[in-house]
Amino acid sequence: MINFLFQGILLGYGAAVPIGPVNILIMSYAIKSYSYALLFGMGAMFADVFYLLLLNYGVLNFLNTPIILKSLSIFGAIFLFYISYAIIKNAKQSISFKNIKFKSKPKTFLKGFLLTISNPYTIGFWLSIATISSDKSANVALICGLIMAIFSWISLMPLFVYKNRKFISDSMASKLSYIAAIILIGFAFMLIYKNFII
Repeated sequence: MINFLFQGILLGYGAAVPIGPVNILIMSYAIKSYSYALLFGMGAMFADVFYLLLLNYGVLNFLNTPIILKSLSIFGAIFLFYISYAIIKNAKQSISFKNIKFKSKPKTFLKGFLLTISNPYTIGFWLSIATISSDKSANVALICGLIMAIFSWISLMPLFVYKNRKFISDSMASKLSYIAAIILIGFAFMLIYKNFII
C-alpha cells in the first residue's frame, strides 16, 4: 500500500511539475496574488480529480475517441488563445496589489478547471495510470498519492514565486507576461498541429 502511495506521489509530481499552460498561468498569477494563483491551480487539480473519478468508473475510456479528442483540442486551443489575449491586454498592469484588477475568484477557479479539462493529453495521461494497477485498494493509495503531490505543487510553487515577487520589477513582470502569452499561443498551435495535421 505504501509502495503505491509513493508511486502516486512520484506520478503526481511527474504530471504537475513540467512546464505547461497551467504552470505558466499559475506563475503569472503568483507574481500578483498568491490566493488567485492557488485558486487557478485548485481549478486545474479538480479537473484532474474529475478525470480520476471517470477513470475509476470506466467512463474515461469512452472519451478516448478521435472525435472527442479533436473537439477538446479545438476548445483547448481557442481557450488558450483567449487567455493569451487577456494576458497581453493586462501585461502592463503594475504588480503593486492596490493597482491590480482581478476577475472574480470563481472565474479564476473555472479558468484552471477548463484549461485542464479541455486538454486531450490529460485524458491520455490518466488512461496510462489505469494500467499501473487493477487492485482497488492499491488504486486508492495511488490516487491519494497523486492528489497529495499535485496539491503540494500548486500550493508551494506559487508561494515561492509570490514571496520573491519583490525582486520582479513592473517592467520585468510585463516582459514575463508577454513571454507567457507567446508560450501559450505556441501550446495552442501545438494542440491543433498534433491532432489535425500529424
